[in-house]
Amino acid sequence: FTGRPVDGYLANRIVGTKALCAALER
Repeated sequence: FTGRPVDGYLANRIVGTKALCAALER
């Protein structure tokens, strides 16, 4: 990451989306 807030926000969205998908697959 470059340290910009946008990068952290994007990473959190990706992680959150993957976690949500994993929860729905159960």
